Amino acid sequence: MRRKLFILGTSGLAREMAMLAEVVNSREHRWEIAGFIAKDLAEVGKDLGIVPVVGDDTWLLTQDIEADIVIGIGYPGVKFKVIQSYLEQRDRFSFPNLVHPSAYLDYRRVEWGLGNAITAGSNFTCDIQIGDFNLFNLNSTVGHDAIIGDFNVINPGVNISGGVKIGSRVLFGTGCQVLENLTIGDEVIVGAGAVVTKDIPEGLTVVGVPAKPLVK
Repeated sequence: MRRKLFILGTSGLAREMAMLAEVVNSREHRWEIAGFIAKDLAEVGKDLGIVPVVGDDTWLLTQDIEADIVIGIGYPGVKFKVIQSYLEQRDRFSFPNLVHPSAYLDYRRVEWGLGNAITAGSNFTCDIQIGDFNLFNLNSTVGHDAIIGDFNVINPGVNISGGVKIGSRVLFGTGCQVLENLTIGDEVIVGAGAVVTKDIPEGLTVVGVPAKPLVK
């Protein structure tokens, strides 16, 4: 019997995660994709084109079912907060890694945790360590010996060079570049198109070429 799979969120990214699950499911036949989970009960019944919105977090957390959970939320801090209640019920909920078939990933050379999503065209080389609940969006690349923490959002076209160490809850804007052997702390934001040439301490927002702290 196939397990139910729910997508947390109702945004465009949530729909993309549902599409990714569909692609994986077409090969593995693991799931019944059961619906989206909204923040607001007013969205219940809304047709998002793949499956409808079926409830909110409170509804799903109180259902007497076992299910797999995929996060369709593009903000690292929000992802972290939303998933905590589900992690407290790991006897009922599981968090699969989703890998698009067009992504290049040698499972012998990449260590990873749970709940990661790797989308079309992404490329991973060797001896990489990945934590939990990271999103690698379209055509992102990760070089050798990179170490990546938890709840990071790596948007389309991001290039992470070899030897880079990334903390947790980091947001990488579309098309940014991180040069080799650098360290990026927790809760950093790297602006779209930025080129990171130096280590970034935790909590900073950096933009530009080369990337520099954003001064408000």
